[in-house]
Amino acid sequence: MFKTLFILSALVAIPALAQKDLPEGAGKQVTVRACTGCHGAEMFSAIRLNQADWERKVANMTTERGVEISDADFAAVLKYLSTYLAPPKTNVNKTPEAK
Repeated sequence: MFKTLFILSALVAIPALAQKDLPEGAGKQVTVRACTGCHGAEMFSAIRLNQADWERKVANMTTERGVEISDADFAAVLKYLSTYLAPPKTNVNKTPEAK
């Protein structure tokens, strides 16, 4: 009984903890649901990739690692990751001049 209760508690706590590591935005819930079943959000929340790199990574998870998501969820996850976990943009007009 204790083992079952512990497992159920972990299943509820993991997505809740994962949500703290990720920025708010459209597609966050789908991303948490799709991506934290196998690992925590800390595995990818600090990574900054462009859209093409995120697409390769998500495609790898679905084709090589067995993650099953719909095409609509794939698109939502990709949009979320490439929007909120993208490399920082550099404003060339504000970058200090090289000496």
